[in-house]
Amino acid sequence: MNFFRIFKRKNHIVYKIPESVIDDTVKVLQDYASLGLSHEGLVYWCGVIHDKQIYISAVFAPKADSTEGSVSTSHASNFVFVKELCARDLVQIAQVHSHPSTSVGHSEGDDILTSFKAEGLVSIVVPNYGKYGMLPLHKCGIHLYRNDSFHRFSNKQIRKQFKIVKTSSKFVDMRK
Repeated sequence: MNFFRIFKRKNHIVYKIPESVIDDTVKVLQDYASLGLSHEGLVYWCGVIHDKQIYISAVFAPKADSTEGSVSTSHASNFVFVKELCARDLVQIAQVHSHPSTSVGHSEGDDILTSFKAEGLVSIVVPNYGKYGMLPLHKCGIHLYRNDSFHRFSNKQIRKQFKIVKTSSKFVDMRK
């Protein structure tokens, strides 16, 4: 099934997320937070799509520039990420980044500066630089890129569509 076509349907999609993906993500976000005051972090979640099930199977930590209140990737860093993604025959499912406070909405900068905007991309905002983890997931802002803009999932949608599972995942650290 075409990745982008499943997002045009009204049927809900279930995202299966291994516990290790959550753990790896939080560790990277906390690594960035430890760089100094107000450093946001970023990772990409990748996996495979089968029917209406999306399986996250890898966390990629791209080389990123983190400054007070922002995080960004270069074209060169994105090139390396795409190359690694293709070599593993995976699809980017989500980007995950942290915010300094409890605010988990998409900022105007988040909307404009997201490196990869494709129908169906999920953008997850983790509060407090990931200091208190990501679980339960509904404490994060989870947004779906659809019809040229990001739309936030409701807490009910998050509980229904995002499932934490006990399977393995890979961690690819490209920060060096």
